[in-house]
Amino acid sequence: MFIRVLLPKLRLFPLEYKSTTHLLSIGDLVVVPFRNKQITGIVWEVNIIPQHKNIKEIIAKQFQGYSIKPINLKFIDIVARYYIADLGTVAKMTLPIELNEKPYVAESQEVNHNLFQLLDLSPEQQLAFDAIRKTTGATLLQGITGSGKTEVYFHLIAEALRQGLQVLLLMPEINLASHIAFRFASRFKFNAVIWNSSVSKALKKKTLRGILSNEIKVVIGTRSSIFLPYSSLGLIIVDEEHDQSYKQENNILYNARDMAVMRGHIANIPVILASATPSLESIYNTYNKKYSFVKLKSRFGSSTLPNINIIDMKKEHLPNGMWLSTSLKNAMEQTLKLNKQILLFLNRKGYAPIILCRNCGFRFTCSSCSSCLVFHKSKNKLQCHHCGGFKTFAQFCPECNEETLSAYGPGIERIAEEVKVYFPKYKTAIVSRDTTSTLDDSTEILQQIINNEVDIIIGTQMLTKGYHFPNLKLVGIIDADLGYGGDLRANEKTYQLLNQVAGRAGREEDKGYVYIQTYYPDSSLLKYLINYKDDDFINYEMNLRISNNMPPATRFVAISVISTSEQNAQEVAKNIVKTAKPCSNLRILGPAPALLYKLKNKYRFRILLIFEKKLDIRSYIKNWNILSFHSKRVSVKIDVDPYNFY
Repeated sequence: MFIRVLLPKLRLFPLEYKSTTHLLSIGDLVVVPFRNKQITGIVWEVNIIPQHKNIKEIIAKQFQGYSIKPINLKFIDIVARYYIADLGTVAKMTLPIELNEKPYVAESQEVNHNLFQLLDLSPEQQLAFDAIRKTTGATLLQGITGSGKTEVYFHLIAEALRQGLQVLLLMPEINLASHIAFRFASRFKFNAVIWNSSVSKALKKKTLRGILSNEIKVVIGTRSSIFLPYSSLGLIIVDEEHDQSYKQENNILYNARDMAVMRGHIANIPVILASATPSLESIYNTYNKKYSFVKLKSRFGSSTLPNINIIDMKKEHLPNGMWLSTSLKNAMEQTLKLNKQILLFLNRKGYAPIILCRNCGFRFTCSSCSSCLVFHKSKNKLQCHHCGGFKTFAQFCPECNEETLSAYGPGIERIAEEVKVYFPKYKTAIVSRDTTSTLDDSTEILQQIINNEVDIIIGTQMLTKGYHFPNLKLVGIIDADLGYGGDLRANEKTYQLLNQVAGRAGREEDKGYVYIQTYYPDSSLLKYLINYKDDDFINYEMNLRISNNMPPATRFVAISVISTSEQNAQEVAKNIVKTAKPCSNLRILGPAPALLYKLKNKYRFRILLIFEKKLDIRSYIKNWNILSFHSKRVSVKIDVDPYNFY
């Protein structure tokens, strides 16, 4: 028989093979020869009429009795169509590593329903649980920070497990996945399987076989885990659904949250999108009845929402190089006297974002990117946060050779330095990607915080997502103005970030307090925030978007043209726009230089398509034939529903 086999390789479509010894079905896994190698592929079509001569024979059928289910194949096809990608690239995420018949046995889980130790739900949580369990498709579960959303979906997981179904719990970050896995094990008395980029290849092979054989029931993973070949998936939960970490920014530029909804729709299973600060896209879908909507308005147990205080930094008159206001320092002193913890939040790594020469005006910039180098004092280096390039810091200006270099602006290292000046007796910890580069580092420092071994935590946004620190009483936001501007979601992202970090305070019985430092104390965003008027903010921002024909009322597609030659990139970008066919439901903006004009020694131009949702954008782009401009000299990337505009 002649078949087509889909290989998990970039830029590949199904290839023709033949089988004279095996009776094959769609979805079977087979080993085939490909470019002097043996590769596991998926039978995509059977009994075809071959279009080529000298067709190669398959080598073997793999994993007798197990195959990729038709629902998974349909998902691969739909993802490729939606994101205008090739099937092989999507298949590579379904089978991300080469499988061997031996020696890797399947990973398995011992699930004993009688050992589950779930907490009793509050009346409000019970109502949410009852509402969600009656639905299929997507449900947006909005609950204020500390409302116990996790306990609600733990009960939903238990119900799915009792039915023998598989469960996927999507998390935006590796560290948060490990954190929730610990809580899961304490409730269910078995370990969920973790899937992320830090998991070893050997364990991934075991996991894939366990998923195929249905011996693995619960996966807690980051965005790529949505593509795994589940055999009996019955529930998907997307925690912190608003988080932009769900957006993949290389290869296929997909959004795992949206693909979770799509996968749930294909399989007719429930998908829970959980967040204290939902994305406007998800809110908009509840307006249009595409998603069900359930809300938790109260904190779980006896805890209450923290008091939020605004500090007008224009009135503070701080000494040069100092960033902690008098009001915040006083609140910190009172909190420490009570033996409670403090979180100081600044979403900026390193010591200072700019090093400038006072004599000649020279500033350190990246030779590979159009960006400034960030000073990391702890490592005595200047680093680019875009390409990772760095150079050792010296005290003398390389331009005028004077010892007149100054650091401008704070990073978390600089805040930690200031904290030690005012509170030298207390233990501090810096929590960022720099200090928690490995999972072990992250787990250790988070456990120290939970065990109350740290008094003052200085952290970036990685601490804002779902962590529960029982003794944390005070949150200080060093600069609430950092997120303003940049793209259409700037207000939304800033509100979500500030709301989430404020929600870390006072999650037990003790009252929490939040101090926000800003130069714009009268901004409408902060007024909504301090009064907990989340719905009012959503309505304000939604009306602003709709009135300006911006997403979620419309859709975007971004086209990036990238080359080591600035001239080549610009010419190709112009030619792409010139070949566009007129369309009444579509606006084309650009080409224009990207905000980050140069990245990793490549120049970048962007074209933005704004169109009504009813437009079949895939057919339009296919007829436009944009990808025909892609070559060895110039790369062309299509980003459907873009999140970043740098």
